Amino acid sequence: MINPKNNFILCVFILYSSAFFSQISEGGIPYSFKNNIEPVISEFNIDQPSLAEIQSEINNNEDDYLVGIIKDVQLSLTKNGTWISHSDGSKSCFLKIRSKSAIGISLFFENFIIPKGAELFVYNENKKHVIGKFNSTTNSINSLTHTQIVEGEVSIIEYYQPQNSSGNLDITLNKIGYMFRGFEDYLKPFKNSSNLAGFSRADPCQIDVACSPENIGWSEPIDAAVHFTYQQTSFIFSCSGSVINNTADDCTPYILTAWHCGDNQANQNLSGYTWYWNYEKSSCQPNTNGSNPSKGNQTMINGVVRASSGSGTLNNPPSINQEAGSDFALVELNSIIPTSYNTFYAGWDKSTSSISNGVSIHHPNGSAKKISTFSNPPTSTSFNGGAANAHWNVTWSSTSNGHGVTEAGSSGASLFNQNKKIIGQLSGGSSFCSSPNSPDQFGKFSTSWSSNGSSPGAKLKPWLDPLNLNVNSLDGTYAPCSGTVLECEIAFWNSQTQIETDTINNGESIDFFGGSNLTTANYNWNFDKTGLGGVSVPNSTNQSPSGVIFNSSGLFQVQLTVTNNQETCLVDTVIKVLPLTTNIEVNDITKKLIYPNPNNGTFNLNISKEIIKNIGTGFIYNSIGEVIQKINFNSLKLSDNLTVNIKGGIPGVYYLKFENNPVFNYKIILID
Repeated sequence: MINPKNNFILCVFILYSSAFFSQISEGGIPYSFKNNIEPVISEFNIDQPSLAEIQSEINNNEDDYLVGIIKDVQLSLTKNGTWISHSDGSKSCFLKIRSKSAIGISLFFENFIIPKGAELFVYNENKKHVIGKFNSTTNSINSLTHTQIVEGEVSIIEYYQPQNSSGNLDITLNKIGYMFRGFEDYLKPFKNSSNLAGFSRADPCQIDVACSPENIGWSEPIDAAVHFTYQQTSFIFSCSGSVINNTADDCTPYILTAWHCGDNQANQNLSGYTWYWNYEKSSCQPNTNGSNPSKGNQTMINGVVRASSGSGTLNNPPSINQEAGSDFALVELNSIIPTSYNTFYAGWDKSTSSISNGVSIHHPNGSAKKISTFSNPPTSTSFNGGAANAHWNVTWSSTSNGHGVTEAGSSGASLFNQNKKIIGQLSGGSSFCSSPNSPDQFGKFSTSWSSNGSSPGAKLKPWLDPLNLNVNSLDGTYAPCSGTVLECEIAFWNSQTQIETDTINNGESIDFFGGSNLTTANYNWNFDKTGLGGVSVPNSTNQSPSGVIFNSSGLFQVQLTVTNNQETCLVDTVIKVLPLTTNIEVNDITKKLIYPNPNNGTFNLNISKEIIKNIGTGFIYNSIGEVIQKINFNSLKLSDNLTVNIKGGIPGVYYLKFENNPVFNYKIILID
């Protein structure tokens, strides 16, 4: 049976109402390092999984690349840590966690709140692998959910609080991730041993992205590829993916991967995910698990799923042997990717013709980046009983340094055509070093574009083509994505009726919404650009200001300015505010015009032939400024009183206005 190369969920950290903290920290040196403090720290031992338990779980998850097991803990830094006071009035706290034989440990937090001025680091026993610092800024973004993997069987938390620090400390751990494989390359530089050979778990035919000639011309796709881990129940798995560009060219942090890596639905927030950049060898080591350490230690955590084939209707829900549609997931991270990561936002091509050759960049068995090359055009196929012809069938070619294939952990990796543009993502297949000519299957980018379903959460188009350019392909780019085309728009509606209108009455309010093609932007409103006065909130920096009351009559120019620190977009609109006056005299008439008032929809106009000559046609408006009835006086036989019936009128407030007296409105009150 053809199996998925790796089960993986989309994980990014951006997003919607729930923002997750990125693993980006502020750097620095722990206080104990700078002051040569070697405290005696209480140690908490976490039972390691048995080899039998690990093997059992590997067997139970043979289609997914299992790299770690979650162990429950309950540790409070305040209660369980070792506290030390310093001569200057500051203090430190240390918490040491050991889980025997782990190649690395990831810490999961139930609570993470640091007082202002304090700082926190996490490091391994030999102090070579240090992450942090984390401080009160972490609190304001959102509590840290977990850390990236720290090398070795010991992780030490060091907390430092100066004398003048303010606020409450609340650091509580409820889980640790016991990592037993998949990150050997990544963790090599932080080990004590000088013998770093033998740690790579990729099969020997795989080719490092540092190898030439295989890597010639493919530096951009290599810089787009990422490795990640995700938590599912009590286990941690790994997959591959690529950062991808959109038509706004605005560096929105989108990552394309496979839906089966976690089986995520659209709008799903992802917790327990860690994304790793530049996890690759610095020199070529073909056909060997060589000793050269890999680059890496550039990470981000969590995210939100913007779209996935699992949210569509193309063969969904899948059966146990059937992947959903084209098996894609698009994740958006919660913050922009640092420029120091040297990320390439890969281009894409949704056409299905003229594919002659290409590559895939991936992390087989969680190892450092590998490159696999195909020299023959892929063919259309179905995958694992799924949608017909929703996948590419790819056969790999032998090259100078080996015969690249894919393995578990490669799932979600992008397939690039000869133009270095994404045309699919890996679902699974049967290629291995033992059978290098067996094919692999990649979900078609063209199918993922719009064929999995009609909702925005089931297709790539709304996200990767926000400008609606309807192009077949798009070039990639490096940050700062200077080609950004910033667009913005205004939407608004009557606060009382919730109906879109550009005409309201004096004293009524409007709800506004500012839209742009950016994930994050600054919004600045001016609700009285014309300077008429009487606006309850003249200015706002909210994206969606509501209840803006206009207490003066006239034409109000409303202007919105949207910026992204690189570009500015201006858009404006006009709101017409009608005056509210009751029983106003027309010309020299001093008696009431409308009676009875209030009424049940039928009322009299106290007018005469002489007055008709001066007022012209009459109009009756509803409360949102729509004309619901016109009165042509010249076509009627009139007496001193004219009976009017508001057709289909429902209880509420209406207004009578005359053609030759546009300044005045006459309030009509209908009762049931």
